[in-house]
Amino acid sequence: PQRTHKHSFRSSGINAEYGGFIAPFVTFAYNTVDKVIGSSQTIVSSVKKVGLIACFSPLTNTGYMLFNGLLKGQNFNDIILKIRSDLVEILIVGYSVWLPTHFSLFVFVPLQHRLLISNIVGVIWTGYLTYAANRAAKQRDVL
Repeated sequence: PQRTHKHSFRSSGINAEYGGFIAPFVTFAYNTVDKVIGSSQTIVSSVKKVGLIACFSPLTNTGYMLFNGLLKGQNFNDIILKIRSDLVEILIVGYSVWLPTHFSLFVFVPLQHRLLISNIVGVIWTGYLTYAANRAAKQRDVL
């Protein structure tokens, strides 16, 4: 099949810039959760950690959509409308990806390796998030 559009280096740049902001936040979140709940890798401890991480999700996803829209030069009110229309769907998909990922990380992966595994899953997640943040309203209505 023939490609209908070319790669957007601007979009890639926006995602790279956002990654520079979000990576320290994720590291902070992991360290904070380990300090608050402890570094135990039990099931109960891991469930508590996943719950705390789930609280960060609305902040990071809203931040991404806001950051993406501002760097693309969109009107602030249009960005807010897009966040209101898309955030619930993004959170549902995000929870279905990240909650099992984080649970696995907290049960099986030592702290020093969590960011690496998280970044691998994050590459796939960023692909979806970029798609969701940049699709037109007409496409959302069809889905």
